[in-house]
Amino acid sequence: MNTLKFQPIREKRQECFDLENYSFNDFTFDNDVKKRVYSNVNLSIFTDDYCNANCKFCVAQLRFENKGQMYKKCRLRNDEEYFARLEYVLDYLRPLNPSVSITGGEPTKSHRLKRILELINKYGYRKRTLTTNGSGLLDDMQGKPVIQHIVDNGFSHLNISRTHFDEDINKSIMQYETGYCSNDDLRKITAFARANNLRPRMSCVLLKEGIHDLDGIIKYLNFYEELGMDNVIFRELMDFDHKNMSNLEKMNYCDANKVRLNDIWKEIDKDERFSPIRQLLGYYYYVEVYKYRSIDMVSESANLVKLYEQKEVAKDVVFEMVFHPNGNLNGSWVDNEDILLEYNGK
Repeated sequence: MNTLKFQPIREKRQECFDLENYSFNDFTFDNDVKKRVYSNVNLSIFTDDYCNANCKFCVAQLRFENKGQMYKKCRLRNDEEYFARLEYVLDYLRPLNPSVSITGGEPTKSHRLKRILELINKYGYRKRTLTTNGSGLLDDMQGKPVIQHIVDNGFSHLNISRTHFDEDINKSIMQYETGYCSNDDLRKITAFARANNLRPRMSCVLLKEGIHDLDGIIKYLNFYEELGMDNVIFRELMDFDHKNMSNLEKMNYCDANKVRLNDIWKEIDKDERFSPIRQLLGYYYYVEVYKYRSIDMVSESANLVKLYEQKEVAKDVVFEMVFHPNGNLNGSWVDNEDILLEYNGK
């Protein structure tokens, strides 16, 4: 039987969160507003909000819906204006040296991606990650496949979202409108990435109509291990504030398909195939990491309600930074709240 060292915090994780356990850097934003920035802060960069899939559970939409807003963001339509603003923000934040993630939408389908990659590389930011559904990684972009541009610009991590190893089930949940990344494509992507110091990771949201129990997790792990993956994350659907939700279709889907990691963790506790490595407690998320054969298996739960509770408690703290398509830098995934650097045009 596995050691049960994870259980005490697991069962009362949000009660255990304490700001005093984390380190911060003082930093000044708009109007000389001083904030405490989490020392391991991440900067997420939106290419735009276009996505060629319409996932039934869409996390990006949930973040907006949780605040009673529709997922439709304003954007800088002029490319040169967008890149000038992004470069300003990257230069401004350089003293903080955040890790950087590129997201969307689907970033591999954005014509802006190559220049975004190059700007991040220019400013020498540490740990660089791109999150994608994989559908554009093998596409040609100015004479090279997109994944080659990612490698050329020093990215170290590639997160690929996929809800199931079965092609038909995955397509039915992620609802691709154009493009697709097959398992055969993933085998090529994995081999290329690992040969070029780019670590790929499969990212799977747990769903009752998808991967929903320990048996399904093991089958998923075995399948992608055979394709060459050594890193997989399983995410529980985020808890959210129902009273603010306006997209009833997605809300009802998420409610009906919620899978609780607590139930799966209890099974893992008894399974000798999983070796506990570490646990991470964040201000609205909790992570348990295990070793399963050759795979680092990460499991994460998050709560959007707790996120806003923590923000009320620590209004001067910045835990994450997001560069939005409208040119704002925010401490939030919603583009009109927690504005740190507001963009008012040229």
